[in-house]
Amino acid sequence: MSTPQSIKHAGRSIEAVRIRRYLVGGKESNKKELAAQPFIVAGAGLPEEGTAYGFASEESLCRWAAGTMHAERFARALGTMKIGQQLEGTDTASRALKRIEAEAERVRGELEELGKETGLATGSPEFLSETATQSPVLRTLSPIPLLFDRVDDTGGPPDFQPVFGGSVFPVIATIPTFFRFNDKASGAFVVGALTLHDKTFFRGAAAFLFGLPFANFVLSDLGFDNRAASGIAV
Repeated sequence: MSTPQSIKHAGRSIEAVRIRRYLVGGKESNKKELAAQPFIVAGAGLPEEGTAYGFASEESLCRWAAGTMHAERFARALGTMKIGQQLEGTDTASRALKRIEAEAERVRGELEELGKETGLATGSPEFLSETATQSPVLRTLSPIPLLFDRVDDTGGPPDFQPVFGGSVFPVIATIPTFFRFNDKASGAFVVGALTLHDKTFFRGAAAFLFGLPFANFVLSDLGFDNRAASGIAV
């Protein structure tokens, strides 16, 4: 597979992160073994381009992460994860979920409406590049991570950008459950950093995805296709 490629728009770019190498515990491995790890890391700004990293423990992840440019983002994501886990089953979480679901539906609806207005499919590289740069065409919509339940094209020359399709789900800050979108994500448009968890309330295996500032991921490259059930955008 190719190393990250990008499309440029208005001076900014979206990388297409495609994985060609797997390291588990610092040793050469394969996708199957990577997918079995509780912590997976991939994206821009990591020590080796086109490489996905797997870790067997939070301790080994944190030791490695401390030497990367994303150390602060790792710490924030892990701290948010633990707070979220503690809130599971509380009245506070129950009230928050109602607000989060309503907000996610509002943003999803706006994205679909903007797609109709522009004539661009919401999972197309053209639409995502417009969203990433906050084009006047898209009014005041701020860039946020987006998940798609289908990958229509994994990407090829000249720009290697994947084309996403199907339903879209916005990851607004901290979402303990993706509601009816649980276990459906196949593609991800990442703004900054996004952590996906394969169980609700940030439990189970976690995939840390990084964009600088934006990146597209085909989740099957990481063995994380149809697994995400909660997420943290930092």
